[in-house]
Amino acid sequence: MYSLKRIRFNRRSVIVTWLISYITVLLVPVLINGVIYMVTWNVVETEVNRSNEAVIKQMEQAIDNHLKGIERLSVEMALNKRLAGFIHAGSPLTDDDHYELIGIASDLGVYKVANDFIDQIYIYYKNSDTVISSRERTDSRVLYETLRENEGTDYGEWKSFFDKRFIQEYAPVTLSENGSKTGAVLYAKSVILDNPDLPGGVILFVIKESKLLANLAPVHNASVAVLDEKNRLLASSGTAQKTDYPAYGELSGKSGLVYKKSAGRNLAVSYTTSEQTGWKYVSMMPAEIFDEKMEHMSVLIFVNLFLSLLIGGILTFLFLKKNYSPIHVLIRNLSTKSGLAFEEGSNEYGFVQKALNNAFAEKENVSRRLMQHRDAIRSHFLQGLLKGRLDPNVPVHESLAAHDIGFPYEHYAVLLFRIDQFGKWDEPGGGDAQKIRQIHFLLMNVAEEAAVEGRCSAVTAGIDDMQACILNISSEADEQEIRRLAQQVQAFLLDHFQVRLTIAISGVHAGLAGVPLAYQEALAAMEYRIVMGSGEVIAYGDLPGGDEFGEAAFYSYPMHVEQQLINFVKAGDFGQANALVEQVIERNVVQKTLSVPLSRCLLFDLVGTLLKALDEIGLPGKRELIRELNPAERLAGSETLQEMTAGMREVLSRVCGFIQESRKPEHDQLSRQVAEYVRQNYSSENLNISMIGEAFGLTPSYLSKQFKAQTGEALLDVIQKVRLAEAKKLLSQSSDPIIEIARKVGYSDINTFNRIFKKFEGVTPGKYKEIL
Repeated sequence: MYSLKRIRFNRRSVIVTWLISYITVLLVPVLINGVIYMVTWNVVETEVNRSNEAVIKQMEQAIDNHLKGIERLSVEMALNKRLAGFIHAGSPLTDDDHYELIGIASDLGVYKVANDFIDQIYIYYKNSDTVISSRERTDSRVLYETLRENEGTDYGEWKSFFDKRFIQEYAPVTLSENGSKTGAVLYAKSVILDNPDLPGGVILFVIKESKLLANLAPVHNASVAVLDEKNRLLASSGTAQKTDYPAYGELSGKSGLVYKKSAGRNLAVSYTTSEQTGWKYVSMMPAEIFDEKMEHMSVLIFVNLFLSLLIGGILTFLFLKKNYSPIHVLIRNLSTKSGLAFEEGSNEYGFVQKALNNAFAEKENVSRRLMQHRDAIRSHFLQGLLKGRLDPNVPVHESLAAHDIGFPYEHYAVLLFRIDQFGKWDEPGGGDAQKIRQIHFLLMNVAEEAAVEGRCSAVTAGIDDMQACILNISSEADEQEIRRLAQQVQAFLLDHFQVRLTIAISGVHAGLAGVPLAYQEALAAMEYRIVMGSGEVIAYGDLPGGDEFGEAAFYSYPMHVEQQLINFVKAGDFGQANALVEQVIERNVVQKTLSVPLSRCLLFDLVGTLLKALDEIGLPGKRELIRELNPAERLAGSETLQEMTAGMREVLSRVCGFIQESRKPEHDQLSRQVAEYVRQNYSSENLNISMIGEAFGLTPSYLSKQFKAQTGEALLDVIQKVRLAEAKKLLSQSSDPIIEIARKVGYSDINTFNRIFKKFEGVTPGKYKEIL
């Protein structure tokens, strides 16, 4: 048996995959124990937090109730007429003011007795800088020494707190009494004034820290604190330092539990938020309390975890050893029979897959080679059938059966497909041979599918850079059906793949012996492509004949016609020369159905006439033009009569243009000066040909003739176009009436302006402005 020791450290072996799988399964109880431990920890944590939260919730309710009483008392005091009336007293105080202060102090004593939560009540009158309590009268300096947040608070900073227009807030302070300092909370509320110009007064309630936390139930090893929204410590109990407590912003939400590390210890912080004041009531205790409660549970969980790993590890080893034996046998058999060696360190599944892929690939290669030879033999057979070169020693029906070709009907025709444009295959990439093979494959499928729909049987084969299709036609099909089939194939490839085809159709012949004759007829029809042009469906029966004995044996191009063409060319008149050439081609090729060779001769003869006319003109540069145009080479390289005609027309145009350019007057300064004169004087109502002639010292008729000869445009039209261009600009940019715009561009009569504008622009000026 394959030794487990040899593959134990091979990371690619299947046994490693199995080991990982088993270990993954083994981790399930480990994860479950971990989840149980976490859930238990969470339960203990929740219970302890609930206990702490109950304590601080109780403290919150007690303090909030006392604070509500103080706030109600502050409202009652602010409405006290005696307390509010002293705000108007100024400094120095009068005897009446001192008398009023005695009554105010008495009232403060009553208010203080009414709420034992309050340690002291002060009223600070800003106008007279008087501070009064139930025990004494003093000023702001003394009150500053008695109540301030800390030693670092200076008098100006302290006084700015009370100089606010309206105060209603709590603040932590240090209360200095008899040389001792005590933590306290100050509640300050402004006395509402009828006169906003007076400084006003502030009622101050002092609550000692000890009374604030008086209702707190003792919690083992816990420290309790109260934080306001400005992250100030209002009160605290326990051994924790001020820096041990988290910041107000760290305690998100209304209540919760967070952990904080301070002085190397983990602390559990429970907190809740007062809806009345926004204060955070915080309870903080060492996190070791949770560990003490979890110690027993942790022992049980770790024992369970150890046993799971031990027993699971033993079972994993046994199952690995048992399951690997069949894999080893399979590897050994495949290695022996496939000839592939199993390399130590390889993956077993990878080796099995490689062996199977090799077997499938070898089978596919054998099949592909057979198919390649079969297609080549089949194509060779069909080419021999088309050209009449079959082996006489092999019966045709046996060859057809061997190549799985069935011809159920008696009549045959041949279609030839020639690719004129590759369409989507014109994009870069791949050679022409590859493109032709791809299109021929497409043609084969489309043609055979169309033949089935047309009640025919068809087979295709490539032959001489064309695709041939042998149609086996039923008695119900006729030549029109064959033409319709060819047009269907042509339209399909043009619409879907932009492949342009020329299709040649033979006549219909009986028996397999008629296939070579049909092929020769299709070749003859394809040759006539040079006359019909590319992208046509050409049937052999449609080929022209000159008379009942055959094609025309000559073409008509008499000498007087040639001399007329020479004269037109010498004059540089392309229009007349081109019309005469079209007439000659129409008379011979279209009406007389000239043969392909004679059509070529006629076009070469016409080009020779062009060269003869050019040679008779003594113009410099004509030889360079002939070398550039190279008309003989251009016509010889054309594949169709249309291409030859288009090439000859381009040569004719270039020759006539060369003659006109050579004879063009060099002095066209007059037309430029006249055009500039029109642009400068278009706004004049008297601008016309006579006025311009007088300006240049020329007769109107001579000026008009010279201007048109040099520019090709009538001078009067140029005047109207310049005026209308400026009118359109004014219509789009100005809000002037149309009659005013007409006057600005030189038209005194609005009707004349409307008529000329509509003639050149197609719409009236008003409609043009409405469209804009």
